[in-house]
Amino acid sequence: MILNSLKKIFFKKKNYNTKKIKDILNNIIKISNSNIFNQKFNIPNTFNSKYEIILILIFLLHIRFKNEIDKIKMQLLYNYFFEYIDFSLREIGTGDLSVGKKVKSLAKIFSFRMQQYKKITESDFVNIKKLIKKNIYNNNIKQKNLNNFYNYILKHHKKLNNSTSNEIFIKNFFHE
Repeated sequence: MILNSLKKIFFKKKNYNTKKIKDILNNIIKISNSNIFNQKFNIPNTFNSKYEIILILIFLLHIRFKNEIDKIKMQLLYNYFFEYIDFSLREIGTGDLSVGKKVKSLAKIFSFRMQQYKKITESDFVNIKKLIKKNIYNNNIKQKNLNNFYNYILKHHKKLNNSTSNEIFIKNFFHE
Protein backbone atom coordinates (compact mmCIF):
# COMPACT_ATOMS: atom_id res chain seq x y z
CA MET A 1 0.00 0.00 0.00
CA ILE A 2 2.66 2.51 1.02
CA LEU A 3 4.94 1.33 -1.77
CA ASN A 4 2.22 1.93 -4.36
CA SER A 5 1.60 5.42 -2.98
CA LEU A 6 5.30 6.23 -3.18
CA LYS A 7 5.45 4.94 -6.77
CA LYS A 8 2.57 7.24 -7.71
CA ILE A 9 4.34 10.23 -6.16
CA PHE A 10 7.82 9.66 -7.59
CA PHE A 11 7.02 7.96 -10.86
CA LYS A 12 4.08 10.00 -11.92
CA LYS A 13 3.35 9.29 -15.56
CA LYS A 14 2.57 12.44 -17.47
CA ASN A 15 -0.66 12.21 -19.36
CA TYR A 16 -0.60 14.06 -22.66
CA ASN A 17 -3.67 14.39 -24.78
CA THR A 18 -2.40 12.40 -27.73
CA LYS A 19 -5.62 13.03 -29.65
CA LYS A 20 -4.84 16.76 -29.72
CA ILE A 21 -1.30 16.06 -30.90
CA LYS A 22 -2.61 13.78 -33.66
CA ASP A 23 -5.21 16.42 -34.57
CA ILE A 24 -2.61 19.12 -35.16
CA LEU A 25 -0.48 16.74 -37.22
CA ASN A 26 -3.52 15.76 -39.29
CA ASN A 27 -4.27 19.46 -39.74
CA ILE A 28 -0.71 20.09 -41.00
CA ILE A 29 -0.94 17.14 -43.42
CA LYS A 30 -4.36 18.27 -44.65
CA ILE A 31 -3.08 21.80 -45.24
CA SER A 32 -0.01 20.54 -47.11
CA ASN A 33 -2.25 18.54 -49.45
CA SER A 34 -4.59 21.43 -50.22
CA ASN A 35 -4.50 23.15 -53.58
CA ILE A 36 -4.08 26.57 -51.96
CA PHE A 37 -0.29 26.31 -52.11
CA ASN A 38 -0.33 25.56 -55.81
CA GLN A 39 -2.95 28.17 -56.66
CA LYS A 40 -1.98 31.03 -54.37
CA PHE A 41 1.80 30.59 -54.03
CA ASN A 42 2.59 28.68 -57.25
CA ILE A 43 4.20 25.84 -55.30
CA PRO A 44 4.66 22.70 -57.40
CA ASN A 45 2.19 19.94 -56.60
CA THR A 46 4.84 17.31 -55.85
CA PHE A 47 5.60 14.98 -52.97
CA ASN A 48 8.80 16.88 -52.18
CA SER A 49 7.15 20.29 -51.98
CA LYS A 50 4.31 18.92 -49.81
CA TYR A 51 6.88 17.26 -47.54
CA GLU A 52 8.76 20.57 -47.26
CA ILE A 53 5.56 22.41 -46.33
CA ILE A 54 4.94 19.86 -43.58
CA LEU A 55 8.51 20.31 -42.36
CA ILE A 56 8.18 24.09 -42.24
CA LEU A 57 4.93 23.94 -40.27
CA ILE A 58 6.41 21.40 -37.86
CA PHE A 59 9.49 23.62 -37.55
CA LEU A 60 7.23 26.53 -36.55
CA LEU A 61 5.82 24.34 -33.78
CA HIS A 62 9.34 23.28 -32.84
CA ILE A 63 10.58 26.83 -32.31
CA ARG A 64 7.41 27.72 -30.42
CA PHE A 65 7.78 24.79 -27.99
CA LYS A 66 11.40 24.97 -26.89
CA ASN A 67 10.86 24.32 -23.19
CA GLU A 68 11.28 20.88 -21.63
CA ILE A 69 7.60 20.13 -20.97
CA ASP A 70 6.49 20.76 -24.51
CA LYS A 71 9.47 18.90 -25.98
CA ILE A 72 7.69 15.71 -24.99
CA LYS A 73 4.63 16.81 -26.96
CA MET A 74 6.86 17.60 -29.92
CA GLN A 75 8.51 14.18 -29.70
CA LEU A 76 5.05 12.59 -29.77
CA LEU A 77 4.24 14.71 -32.82
CA TYR A 78 7.44 13.51 -34.55
CA ASN A 79 6.62 9.90 -33.68
CA TYR A 80 3.09 10.21 -35.10
CA PHE A 81 4.47 11.90 -38.20
CA PHE A 82 6.79 9.01 -38.97
CA GLU A 83 4.04 6.49 -38.18
CA TYR A 84 1.92 8.36 -40.72
CA ILE A 85 4.73 8.19 -43.30
CA ASP A 86 5.17 4.46 -42.66
CA PHE A 87 1.42 3.88 -43.00
CA SER A 88 1.19 6.03 -46.14
CA LEU A 89 4.04 4.21 -47.84
CA ARG A 90 2.38 0.89 -47.11
CA GLU A 91 -0.98 2.21 -48.38
CA ILE A 92 0.50 3.13 -51.75
CA GLY A 93 1.93 -0.35 -52.08
CA THR A 94 5.56 0.11 -51.08
CA GLY A 95 7.02 -3.25 -50.17
CA ASP A 96 7.80 -4.07 -46.55
CA LEU A 97 11.52 -4.20 -47.21
CA SER A 98 11.53 -0.76 -48.84
CA VAL A 99 9.36 1.01 -46.26
CA GLY A 100 12.04 1.07 -43.57
CA LYS A 101 14.65 2.43 -45.97
CA LYS A 102 12.34 5.17 -47.23
CA VAL A 103 11.24 6.17 -43.73
CA LYS A 104 14.89 6.30 -42.67
CA SER A 105 15.74 8.47 -45.67
CA LEU A 106 12.83 10.84 -44.95
CA ALA A 107 13.83 10.97 -41.28
CA LYS A 108 17.34 12.05 -42.27
CA ILE A 109 15.89 14.79 -44.47
CA PHE A 110 13.60 15.82 -41.61
CA SER A 111 16.47 16.08 -39.15
CA PHE A 112 18.70 17.91 -41.62
CA ARG A 113 15.96 20.42 -42.51
CA MET A 114 15.14 21.12 -38.87
CA GLN A 115 18.81 21.93 -38.27
CA GLN A 116 18.96 24.08 -41.40
CA TYR A 117 15.82 26.03 -40.50
CA LYS A 118 16.98 26.50 -36.94
CA LYS A 119 20.43 27.71 -37.95
CA ILE A 120 19.25 30.07 -40.67
CA THR A 121 16.48 31.67 -38.57
CA GLU A 122 18.55 32.22 -35.43
CA SER A 123 19.78 35.63 -36.57
CA ASP A 124 16.65 36.72 -38.45
CA PHE A 125 13.47 34.84 -39.32
CA VAL A 126 13.37 36.41 -42.79
CA ASN A 127 16.35 34.21 -43.74
CA ILE A 128 13.94 31.28 -44.02
CA LYS A 129 13.11 32.64 -47.47
CA LYS A 130 16.44 31.36 -48.76
CA LEU A 131 15.60 27.79 -47.79
CA ILE A 132 12.03 28.07 -49.01
CA LYS A 133 13.30 29.23 -52.38
CA LYS A 134 15.82 26.40 -52.55
CA ASN A 135 13.84 23.51 -51.03
CA ILE A 136 10.32 24.17 -52.27
CA TYR A 137 10.77 26.14 -55.47
CA ASN A 138 14.14 24.70 -56.59
CA ASN A 139 15.36 28.31 -56.99
CA ASN A 140 12.83 28.80 -59.79
CA ILE A 141 10.25 31.27 -58.50
CA LYS A 142 8.94 34.77 -58.95
CA GLN A 143 9.78 37.01 -56.01
CA LYS A 144 6.08 37.84 -55.53
CA ASN A 145 5.15 34.18 -54.95
CA LEU A 146 8.09 33.69 -52.60
CA ASN A 147 7.12 36.79 -50.61
CA ASN A 148 3.48 35.69 -50.41
CA PHE A 149 4.41 32.25 -49.13
CA TYR A 150 6.88 33.77 -46.67
CA ASN A 151 4.10 36.06 -45.39
CA TYR A 152 1.88 33.01 -44.90
CA ILE A 153 4.65 31.33 -42.87
CA LEU A 154 5.36 34.53 -40.92
CA LYS A 155 1.67 34.96 -40.09
CA HIS A 156 1.53 31.45 -38.63
CA HIS A 157 4.81 31.98 -36.79
CA LYS A 158 3.39 35.09 -35.09
CA LYS A 159 0.08 33.35 -34.42
CA LEU A 160 1.91 30.47 -32.72
CA ASN A 161 3.91 32.83 -30.53
CA ASN A 162 0.76 34.67 -29.45
CA SER A 163 -1.26 31.53 -28.68
CA THR A 164 -1.36 29.30 -25.66
CA SER A 165 -0.48 25.63 -25.89
CA ASN A 166 -4.15 24.70 -25.55
CA GLU A 167 -5.11 27.04 -28.38
CA ILE A 168 -2.43 25.57 -30.64
CA PHE A 169 -3.29 21.93 -30.13
CA ILE A 170 -6.71 22.15 -31.68
CA LYS A 171 -7.97 20.51 -34.82
CA ASN A 172 -7.68 23.40 -37.24
CA PHE A 173 -5.00 25.72 -35.87
CA PHE A 174 -3.27 26.02 -39.24
CA HIS A 175 -5.59 27.20 -41.96
CA GLU A 176 -5.51 27.73 -45.67
